[in-house]
Amino acid sequence: MQYACHILEEILGWPLKGNQEMMADCIKAIGKSRRLTDKKAYLYLVRAIQLAKEQGIPVNHFFFSNGEYTEVRPEPKNTGIPYFKRETPEERAALEAHKQTAEYKQALANLAAALERLAGKVKMA
Repeated sequence: MQYACHILEEILGWPLKGNQEMMADCIKAIGKSRRLTDKKAYLYLVRAIQLAKEQGIPVNHFFFSNGEYTEVRPEPKNTGIPYFKRETPEERAALEAHKQTAEYKQALANLAAALERLAGKVKMA
């Protein structure tokens, strides 16, 4: 009950009356389903609330009564790999214009020569 009071008062700023038992039940449910101690279940719930707020998920009465706190996961980290996006006609035209430049043709020729040299050194089994 103390963990439930702390979440309600300090984290959410909700009134205790009417919410305390619900919050305590959520902590108990997490503890049973995940085989956690009360303290770890409390920390799990606090983390779920923080992640939900960061992700813009509404943290309201339904968040707890429907068990949505069990579905909150951290957002995947950006690995630096760009996402696929379709090219615009302007981007396609710029690429085609770049392919007509002398620098591009020279770089393509250098690549072809390097691949030919590499093919002579590597034997295919």
